[in-house]
Amino acid sequence: MSIPQRFSLVTLGVADVETATAFYHRIGWRETHSSVPGEVSFFATPGGVLALWETAELAKDAALPTFHANAPAFRAVALAINLDSREAVDDAMGDWVLAGGSIAKAAAATAWGGYSGYVADLDGNLWEFAHNPAWPLDERGLPVIG
Repeated sequence: MSIPQRFSLVTLGVADVETATAFYHRIGWRETHSSVPGEVSFFATPGGVLALWETAELAKDAALPTFHANAPAFRAVALAINLDSREAVDDAMGDWVLAGGSIAKAAAATAWGGYSGYVADLDGNLWEFAHNPAWPLDERGLPVIG
């Protein structure tokens, strides 16, 4: 197979790029110089690039209709940030809320021996904050899994 096992970029559809970008600034993330104010924002991470783009533009680019008003809130996608302790998960969730995001599921012990919770950004995009003691983090903050 000729498709590399990686992803380069994740694009989140947002209602308003400037408002969404301001939220990600409040959690401490910084844009790259490739961003176009009000049109698209790019945030480089150790694992790939996160982009924020208007939902209608993303749908148009993919030649798909946008979700209708009665579409389910759960989009069957969640991004995750693994952290090095339960306390770090709690701190991250608190900082997320202080920046204007919301808690989708409070952090709690998991069946797999870790600790995790879910938050949502201003557009309802889900993020999981997790601590998995079986997956230590490397120097980039990414989990080392077997």
